[in-house]
Amino acid sequence: MTEINWRQDYHREFICPECDKGKMRLDGTSHNKREFCCTECKKYQHESCSINIKKVEDPLNAGLYWFTNYRIKDFICPSCTSTNICFTKISEGKKIFECRSCKSRQYDSILLTISNLSRYGCNTRPVKTFKWADDEWDLRSICIFDKTDIYYIANFKEFKADWFLDEIKKYTHHLSKTNTAFRTIYLHLSSLRLFSRYLDSESISGFDQIDRNLMLDYLSKQDKVTKQKLGALRKFFSIGIIKGWFNIDQDIIRSADYPKQYRGNPDPISDVVRKQIEENLHLLPDSIARMWLIGYFCAMRPNELALLKRDCLVREGQHWKLVWQRKKTKDSHEIPISRTIAQVVQEQEEHIKDIWENDWDYLFCHYQNLSGTDPSMPKLKPVKKVLPGHNSNPLVVGIRSLISFLNIKNENSETAKFQIKLLRSTRLTELFEQGHDLAVVSAWAGHKQFATTSTYYTQVSCELMEREAGHIQKALVNSSGHRVLYESYPKSFWENPTAHKLELNGTHINTPIYGMCGLPLDQDCDKFRACYTCNSFVATIEKLPQYVNTRDELRTKQAKAISAGQEVLVEQFGTQADRLDNIIASLQLEAA
Repeated sequence: MTEINWRQDYHREFICPECDKGKMRLDGTSHNKREFCCTECKKYQHESCSINIKKVEDPLNAGLYWFTNYRIKDFICPSCTSTNICFTKISEGKKIFECRSCKSRQYDSILLTISNLSRYGCNTRPVKTFKWADDEWDLRSICIFDKTDIYYIANFKEFKADWFLDEIKKYTHHLSKTNTAFRTIYLHLSSLRLFSRYLDSESISGFDQIDRNLMLDYLSKQDKVTKQKLGALRKFFSIGIIKGWFNIDQDIIRSADYPKQYRGNPDPISDVVRKQIEENLHLLPDSIARMWLIGYFCAMRPNELALLKRDCLVREGQHWKLVWQRKKTKDSHEIPISRTIAQVVQEQEEHIKDIWENDWDYLFCHYQNLSGTDPSMPKLKPVKKVLPGHNSNPLVVGIRSLISFLNIKNENSETAKFQIKLLRSTRLTELFEQGHDLAVVSAWAGHKQFATTSTYYTQVSCELMEREAGHIQKALVNSSGHRVLYESYPKSFWENPTAHKLELNGTHINTPIYGMCGLPLDQDCDKFRACYTCNSFVATIEKLPQYVNTRDELRTKQAKAISAGQEVLVEQFGTQADRLDNIIASLQLEAA
């Protein structure tokens, strides 16, 4: 065993404290301190650091002090269960602690605000009475809403100019009355706030001062003009002109002003990750596992899964289908489902019925005490609240805990990531790769245009390209030894080559047949067992050794038939051997 020279071989080389994989190597000097760079994560460390420990008195207990950046003994992080929690600061009378392992923050108590009471109590925040003069509107008091909406407060506090604020309120009220999604209203108000700040900075005092030149100046001063921001502003101007709230140039924003938008192909969950998740769904609570099975099979959007009603399952004779209302397209959608999925839906219906009888209309509900580290979630408690669309969704927490618990890796050996919106594109991509026509995949998704399905929801994987390229590039040779086009044969031939496969080990003249038959499956053959002399026969390069052996056997039989004076057999054996000579010569040339 070679002796290690630690002083020479590992001089100034340390394990990285960030990634725990790479090695720290000297990279330079900054502020009179040597800097070391990790070979893996590329993060820098100094040879020494400033001691930043401050003594802070407890606001409620006189004489009790806390020390910042000092690990508190026996404190356990509720998120990752590590004992690496430090006190950081006091804000609004609340002590804040941070886990140095998972970076999560914990508070010694929470503020008793309406929002926090609603969040931690899992109760719906009461609807605030609508008043035009208020700085905040509860949009639920104006129009119909569903329980998945989390952006239902319209905040007007940052609109300082009264002349502009009045029109913003009219616009917001109009959008609410036309049942515009609350998130859309929220995003429009965000864009209009930016424009409001610009108007205030330029001392604009009325709509008569807003013209094309002003708009071009505004666009030039924006760090990044997005299609959404410009679209919100353009719609505000259009509605205002139509309604007669103000009078400005209708061409103040033009189509040419919109930046080019590039949307990439979908990035579905890889088969490697998906299979590992599905093989371990039994580790999750049954109700959360059912969310995956139903949401994935039906390619549902997150809010469609959240608002799925208990009466969504419909039986027609021996067949089952799922019917649900779609919020985005404001229509009803249905797809056929298997008996297995129908049974899963029925089990979930019974689960909800056992908990609340008929007091809950939805197929799924929210839960308290979700665990990000233990997939079994032993303290799970159901609450009457629809599934949220953000990271606290039970399915998101459950799958991420499964990934963390099992250390699930993708094909690049990186820790897998999961977002609930990926279920839809993953399922549609799977249907496409299984060979279903794009029209079927589009109908399954409920898209009005095929382009939407093909562009944003189906990805052509490398495996699919290799498989299709293999079909196209496959060497096919006819009985004359000439190359033939793969696509020139019947559709059933290149969709399912196995159905046209010839593997006849014995015939009436004991000549084995190997290769493919190019005749359509529904067409009769008039040269049965004389395949090597048929123009519809095609040979494949992988059968080349068999062709050589068969040709040699035929030549031997031909020689015996000549010596026996059997002229008919001589002709039969010779014709087949000649055709095989042509095939073999062509395939050998292809292989070379």
